[in-house]
Amino acid sequence: MRGAWRRFSTFAGTGALLLASSGFALAWQGSTAAKPPLPAFPARPQLDTASYPDCREAYQKIAAPFDKATAINRCTVAIDTYYAQKMLPYREAMIAYQNRLSALYSEKVGGQMRYSAETQADFYQRIMAEHAASDPEGENLAAYRGIEARYQTDRAYLADRFCFNTGCNGYPVPASAVPAPVTEQAVVGDSSGKGKKDDKRKQADADGGKKTCKKARKRGGAIGGLIGSVAGSAAGLDGVGTAISGLFGAVLVGEIACQLDEKEQKVAAEATIAVTQKEAVGATAEWKSPTREGVSGSSTITALNTEPNGSKCLAITDIAIVEGEETRVSKRMCRKKAGEPYSIMA
Repeated sequence: MRGAWRRFSTFAGTGALLLASSGFALAWQGSTAAKPPLPAFPARPQLDTASYPDCREAYQKIAAPFDKATAINRCTVAIDTYYAQKMLPYREAMIAYQNRLSALYSEKVGGQMRYSAETQADFYQRIMAEHAASDPEGENLAAYRGIEARYQTDRAYLADRFCFNTGCNGYPVPASAVPAPVTEQAVVGDSSGKGKKDDKRKQADADGGKKTCKKARKRGGAIGGLIGSVAGSAAGLDGVGTAISGLFGAVLVGEIACQLDEKEQKVAAEATIAVTQKEAVGATAEWKSPTREGVSGSSTITALNTEPNGSKCLAITDIAIVEGEETRVSKRMCRKKAGEPYSIMA
């Protein structure tokens, strides 16, 4: 009968119901219909653990205490660089990975009519399991936690060995690092030696100050990385003393501080503090010596980042110009929470 619906018997195994109307047919294939494929998980970030610097014991092959300290600083800079360039980006990548997982379900599967409720629920459980495994305490970050523990252990060890070889943090200054006393000798042709002993002593003190500063400069800016609250004499920087070990030590590096008198250290430290308060890449604060002509400098922020634990860190370049000679040193300053002052970390 034309225009009427007729039902045909189904073939075994096909589960098909054929309906005919006005010469057109519609086929429905129930349980045998092909299910659309689920989207693949994004690639999980991998931490490069093989390139972690294996240098913490390298200093033991060196004899002189200050040369040991140089090697210790070099290793400290190396592991800090690994932390900044490998570990921090990996943590940020894992956070982004978790966000992509969440978006994968909410945008591609959840609420999509082409997937059955059972399929959506199963995919959701898989997404949640992978998301949880990618949390800081999850199994996907086991390698990161291992490297983090190694980094923290190595850094504490290196800081302790630095002080052992320079005489800070309660350790005595190594005997071989103590400068020989200046002896008073009469000038040939002057039977009394009077009038020239004081001049010789002053010249020796001046030369000693230059030597220690040159020694710090030769070792590089890394000394500043660990000096923090280390007394000047303990790091081979006689003449700086309590100025570095006090307020200024938290913001000045030894390689620059050793060239400045106490008033100059103060204005240099104030410049660093001023620039940290700006917290902007490119921010610069300049200073001039209140006691000497031609002595000046500046502090400039070259990078800013926030670590996964919430600490904010700045990369700062210090410049000091003394007697026409420029000294340029980079330092890393961090603070744990807003409102706290920045201090040198490495």
